[in-house]
Amino acid sequence: MSGEKLNSQERIIAEIFAMCDNHIAGMTNKELAEKVETTATNVCRDLAIFEKFGLADRDTKGRWRLSPKFGGFAGQIAKSYQKARLLLSEEESRYMSAMQ
Repeated sequence: MSGEKLNSQERIIAEIFAMCDNHIAGMTNKELAEKVETTATNVCRDLAIFEKFGLADRDTKGRWRLSPKFGGFAGQIAKSYQKARLLLSEEESRYMSAMQ
């Protein structure tokens, strides 16, 4: 990190980035705390929130990583764009048909 103290919201975002960067290996509380330059207590509290909402879980070695639910957000966003394209295409077709 940059050495500046992060507020809790910034820290959670930094933890997300750190877990993304270390997804395959996972991270311990201590590793995550060192990476985002905070205390293990803060990380423990933050991970409990992630876990409560199903956004992080432990691998078979007990190391933290972002959950499949978290990864699914990208799929939901892609589906939103597909739906928007479909709706726009349908609207364009109706408009073009009405012009004839």
